[in-house]
Amino acid sequence: MENLSLKNHISIQDLNAFYSGHHALRDITVEIPQKQITAIIGPSGCGKSTFLKCFNRLIDLTDGARASGKIIVGGIDVLDGSIDITDVRRRMGLLPQKPNPLPMSIYDNVTYGPRIHGIKDKKRLDGIVEKYLKIAGLWDEVKDRLKSPASKLSIGQQQRLCLARGLAVEPEIILCDEPTSALDPLSAQHIEQQLLKLKNDYTIVIVTHNIHQAMRLADYVVHLYLGELVEYGPASEVFKNPKEERTRAYINGTFLADLKTDAEINLKGNVCPYNFMYAKQALHDLSNGKLLKVVVDYPTAVTEVPRGMEADGHKVLSVKQINKTDWEIVIQK
Repeated sequence: MENLSLKNHISIQDLNAFYSGHHALRDITVEIPQKQITAIIGPSGCGKSTFLKCFNRLIDLTDGARASGKIIVGGIDVLDGSIDITDVRRRMGLLPQKPNPLPMSIYDNVTYGPRIHGIKDKKRLDGIVEKYLKIAGLWDEVKDRLKSPASKLSIGQQQRLCLARGLAVEPEIILCDEPTSALDPLSAQHIEQQLLKLKNDYTIVIVTHNIHQAMRLADYVVHLYLGELVEYGPASEVFKNPKEERTRAYINGTFLADLKTDAEINLKGNVCPYNFMYAKQALHDLSNGKLLKVVVDYPTAVTEVPRGMEADGHKVLSVKQINKTDWEIVIQK
């Protein structure tokens, strides 16, 4: 009964998206609740990132792409061609898949947005930097080197800096596009912890292909498959008792059973980093979009191979144990 009292923050109505004739999203109608974490789940290529890009109109930046329907935020249709896109993007902070700090100091990264919106007072800017670096969990690590280049930070620190930069323009909504896929486990944990804290003040929408991350973070779930809305609802209901068989299969890691992998490589008996190197070579021989199945029995490879593949820009679709010693990793180039 508690979920019935949730307020909706984003209302999506009959959303369709196209890329040069390809129908990427089909007639999606769903509500995103306020001050909750909503996870967009589904296999690679199902339209998750496209869905997110429609929210802040980043889809407009792709040649040949267009979206139709309505996305209502605060009574305003984001897809209305007459609205101020800059204001839309200010209201929706974006945490991308890979950190993209600006080529300037840590301090200037955080103050970049506020300065664009007219804030010039040094004391006020100093306060903004401290406030949002603290919220992002980075202040104590960088407070003595705020004038240092952001590029000197570790990848995990850069991602938290990007979070602080997005929050500094005081958005209502935080959009996260696989925000931890390029990070080491500790850095990913930092980001997850900050998101859990931030939902008290922000509506958060996170695209993730990591079903375990969705289970850890999500209050609400939207499942997409091949551009269509399969199922949505409170996370506790969707994960424990999915109504759709496709959702059940995805959660259980069996959705790939009907998909034919294009190549398979058995790396049992190999240790890291050779597992990663051999898998990378096997992917090199495939064309984009093809699937590679990798079988490993070296415990470290279960985490290191997927992490390396994601860092190289590939999609890890499945990691599952197939017997007592062996694991199967499915990667899409």
